[in-house]
Amino acid sequence: MKYIGRSFKRGCVQLVRRPMYFLLIVIMPLLCSWFLLDLIKDGSVQRVPVGIVDLDNSSLSRRISRNLNGFQQVNICQRYNNFAEARDAVQRGEVLGFFFIPDNLEEDALGGRQPVVSYYVNYAYYAPGSMQYKGFKTISMLVNGGIVQTALRTVGVPNQQIESTLVPYQTHVHMIGNPFTNYDYYLNSTFIPCFLSLFILLVTAFSLGLELKSGLSRQWLKNSGGSMFLALVGKLVPQTVLFTAVGWFVQLMMFRYYDFPLNCNPWNMLIAMFLLVVANQSFAVLMFCFVPNFRYGTMLCTLLGMVSFSFTGFSLPQEAMYPWVEALGFTVPVKYYFLIMVDQALNGIDIYYSRVYYAALIGFTILPMLLSWRLKKECMNPVYVP
Repeated sequence: MKYIGRSFKRGCVQLVRRPMYFLLIVIMPLLCSWFLLDLIKDGSVQRVPVGIVDLDNSSLSRRISRNLNGFQQVNICQRYNNFAEARDAVQRGEVLGFFFIPDNLEEDALGGRQPVVSYYVNYAYYAPGSMQYKGFKTISMLVNGGIVQTALRTVGVPNQQIESTLVPYQTHVHMIGNPFTNYDYYLNSTFIPCFLSLFILLVTAFSLGLELKSGLSRQWLKNSGGSMFLALVGKLVPQTVLFTAVGWFVQLMMFRYYDFPLNCNPWNMLIAMFLLVVANQSFAVLMFCFVPNFRYGTMLCTLLGMVSFSFTGFSLPQEAMYPWVEALGFTVPVKYYFLIMVDQALNGIDIYYSRVYYAALIGFTILPMLLSWRLKKECMNPVYVP
C-alpha cells in the first residue's frame, strides 16, 4: 500500500504540474465533442448557400428555381447572369455551388430536343457538398418528370396512365435504429468516441515517454517498489478517472441533451465507456512496450488512432474493405465500443449478445502485462534516442 500511495501521488502531481495534461484530457475532448454535436444538431447540414444561372427566364425555369429553393438542403442566395460569373463566385467562396439553366429550356424540352441542365458542386467541403448535390439531383429528376408529364398531357394521355408511367411502383423505406435519417446519430456516435480514443492514446504515450526522455524512469520504478505494474497503475489511474468523467459527460450530452437513441440500461453504455478508456490506455502501453521511445511511441499511437477512423468501419463500410484491412479493424479497442453502441444503444438487444465485445475490451487490459518486462528493462537502463 505504501508503494501504491507513492506511485499514485506521483501520478497526480505530474497531472497538476503540467497544464498540457488538463488541456488534452479535459478541454480538447469536450471542445471537439461540443463542436461535432452542435455542427449537425438539426440532423444534417441544411440551407447550404448556392447560386443559380437562369438563361431561359421562362415559366418552367422560374418553377425550377422556386422548387429548388424550397428544399431544406439548399438556399439560393445569389443569381448570376452567366456561367463565368457563377464560377468565379464559387472560387471566391461566396457560394458552394450553382444550378445552370440553359437558353430555350422550355421550348427545347416541350419540342423533344433534350436540353441539358447542369449543376456544379464544390466538394472541398464534403458534408455541404453532399447536401447540395442531393438537392440538385432531386430537382433535376423532378423537372424531367414534369416535362414528360406536360408532353404526355398535350397528346391526350390520361392522368392515371401518366402517373403509372412516371412512377411504376412506390417504395417504403424503414430505417432500423435511425428512422429520422439523422446524420448526428450515425456520425457522432462513432466520431466522438474515436476522437476520445485518440486523445487517450496520445496522453498515455506522452506520459510514458516523458519518463524515459527526462531520465526519471528509475525514480518512477523506485517509488513503486520496482514493480512495473504498480508504476503503471499509479501513473494511469488519475488519468483514467479524468478520462472516464469526460467520457460520461459526453455520453450525458449525447443521450440527454441531444436525444441520441438509448434503448438499453444506461449502465451498459457507462461501463462500455469506462472499459474503452482503460482499453485504450492499455493499448498505448502495449505499443510503448514494442517501441519504448518517446518520439516513435507517441507517433505510433497517434497514427493508429487516426487511421482507426477508416479501418474500423466508421468512414468506409466494413463489407467494402479488403479482408486484411477488415481484420485490422478488430485490433483497436474503439471498434468494440462501436459494436456495443450499435447493439445496446441503437438496437437495444440483450447485453448477453454483446458479452464478447465487453470481454474484448477487458482483454486489452491484460495484454500489456505480457510485455511489461520489456518496458521495465528500458526504464532501468534509459537511453534517450532523439
